[in-house]
Amino acid sequence: MVRKVLSRIGLVLGSVAILLGFEVYLAYTREYLPTSPALELGGTFGPPDGRPLTFVVLGDSTAAGLGAGSPEHAYATVLSERLGERGWRVELIAHGISGARVKDVLVDQAPLAEAVDADLVFVGIGANDATHLTTLGSIRKNMALVIDRLLATGATVVVAGPPDMRAHAWLEPLRSIVGWRGRQVAAAIGDVAAERGVPVVPLAELAGPYFASNPEDAYASDDFHPGPGGYRAWADAIFPVLLLALEGERGI
Repeated sequence: MVRKVLSRIGLVLGSVAILLGFEVYLAYTREYLPTSPALELGGTFGPPDGRPLTFVVLGDSTAAGLGAGSPEHAYATVLSERLGERGWRVELIAHGISGARVKDVLVDQAPLAEAVDADLVFVGIGANDATHLTTLGSIRKNMALVIDRLLATGATVVVAGPPDMRAHAWLEPLRSIVGWRGRQVAAAIGDVAAERGVPVVPLAELAGPYFASNPEDAYASDDFHPGPGGYRAWADAIFPVLLLALEGERGI
């Protein structure tokens, strides 16, 4: 009897492993949005006599606006416009790079934020660390170094880990497994930020329901990257945290 039960369990596990292997193959061989030419993000927003604010956005393909279609739909632009409406004269500098992980932000992007004497920095990162299985220890170590470097400049810093990684492009059970992995990475990034008093946007919790209920509007054509509607949902989640951090830091 025991042998029969163990045999059945083995068959089930083997079947699941085969299914997952096939789904991973499909996920990695499907066509995603091309990463070039990249959108040209940046510019000045808000009233000419507004309070000057150098706003730097760091991160991966989403920080670069991949899937937005045009710069005005990228979340970096939407956030800059909203800050401008609140009276700031915003100079947006976006350094997001498709495929970037936390280590890439540390090595390649943080120095660029340091060089421009940023007033406000938003870091949206971790999705590629989730899919590429970067160790949580490495994520914590590198994210700590990123935040410490940015804080040392005197900038107000806000971060967000991965969004809800249960992408519409993927099948179950892979979708749920990657979603679980994304939550692990988000928690690691959130813990490091919280230890340093840096606000964290719970992007998966706030924007995830919109992606789940409105996939046609939320996703771009590859069903993986956000589209204009998805980036709008991201901006809705990010902006209140950004505004609170900024006004709190400056006593406004």
